[in-house]
Amino acid sequence: MRRALVGGRWGWLLVLLFGAQTVQGGGVELVDQAGHMLRLSRPVMRVGTPGISMASLIVALGGAAQLDSVTPEVRDNPWLRRVLPGTAALATPFSRPAGVDLEALLARRPDLVTLWLSNTALGRRLERVGLPVLYLGYSTPEEFVQAVRLLATALGPAAAVQADALLTEYAANLQRVAAALADLDPAQRPRVYYASVAPLRSEGLESMVDAWIGAAGGINVVARAGLHGDVHVHLEDVLDWDPQVIVTLDAAQRRAILDDPRWQGVSAVRTGRVLVNPRGINAWCTRAAETVLQVLWAAQLFHPQRLADVDVGAAARAFYQRFYGYRLSDAELAHVLLGLAPPEADAVAAHSGPP
Repeated sequence: MRRALVGGRWGWLLVLLFGAQTVQGGGVELVDQAGHMLRLSRPVMRVGTPGISMASLIVALGGAAQLDSVTPEVRDNPWLRRVLPGTAALATPFSRPAGVDLEALLARRPDLVTLWLSNTALGRRLERVGLPVLYLGYSTPEEFVQAVRLLATALGPAAAVQADALLTEYAANLQRVAAALADLDPAQRPRVYYASVAPLRSEGLESMVDAWIGAAGGINVVARAGLHGDVHVHLEDVLDWDPQVIVTLDAAQRRAILDDPRWQGVSAVRTGRVLVNPRGINAWCTRAAETVLQVLWAAQLFHPQRLADVDVGAAARAFYQRFYGYRLSDAELAHVLLGLAPPEADAVAAHSGPP
C-alpha cells in the first residue's frame, strides 16, 4: 500500500485502496472495481478500450504507445488527434454504446481491454473468448484514485510513476482550493446547475459532478434535491431551484438554454453566468484525465476573488505538457478553456507563444 504523498484534507486521495501484487513469472494480479480478479501473466503491450475518457487516462499514464483498439469516435476525437496524430491509425473494432467486432478485436491480440462498470455485458463476451478485462468506474474522487492506481498497475511500472504525478497534482489542486475556501460562509456558496448531454440532464449525489461542485465551493442543486447519479430533471424544478451558475457540458447545451424563453427567469441566465465547461480530449467535468483541473476552473468561477491568484491556463498548459507530452499554443489553450475544438493549424502557428 502506498503512503499519502500530500497530507491534509485531501491527503487520503493518494492512498492505494485496492491492492495489487506481483506474482511469480513477473505478472500482476489485482482486484478491479467490479470485485473481479484480473491476472496478467505478461507485460501489457496492446490495450483496447471503447471510451474517450478511458483513452485519455491511458494516454495520461504514458500508455499512448499501448493504446491499440478503440471506437471510431475515439479515433476521430479532434483533440486526441491533435495531441497524438498517430491515433488516426488506431484500429476500431469497438462501436458505441457497447458493440464489438470480435473477429477484428481478436486479430489485434490485445493484452488488456479496459471497460467501465456499466459495460459488464460486453466484458463477459470478451472474457468468454479469453481476453483479459479490467473494469473501472468512479463517481467520487476516492473511486477516481482507485481507478487510476488500478489502471497504472495493469499498464506497468512506468504508468505507476505517472499515476503518482497525476494524483499528486489532483490532491494539490483540491487542497489549494480547500485552503482558499476554508472560512467560506455557507451562505456564500452559489447554487449551481450542471447541464450534461441535454439541458434537462444532470448529475446529482454520488457523482464526480457533485464532488467538484462541492469542492469548488458551490451547491449542486440537483444533489440538494436528493437526486442521485445521472438524472433527467424537470424544468419546473430548475426554475424552483433558481441556480445562480449554470455549467454546460458543451456549447450546444448553453445555446439551447439561452435560446429557450422558459429559462429566462433563472438567475444564472439573467446575470450571464451560463458557462461552457473547458474541454480537451474530453470535458474536464467528466471522468477524463483532465478532471484533475476541473476544481481550479470551477472554484475560480464560483469565487473569483478568493482564487484570483490561480492561473487556470498555466495549469492546463503544464498538464498537457506533463501528461500528454504536448505544448499547447496560445490559440489552442484559448479553445480548450472555451470548450471548443482545436483551431486550424494556421491559427495555431499565428498565435503560438515563445517556445
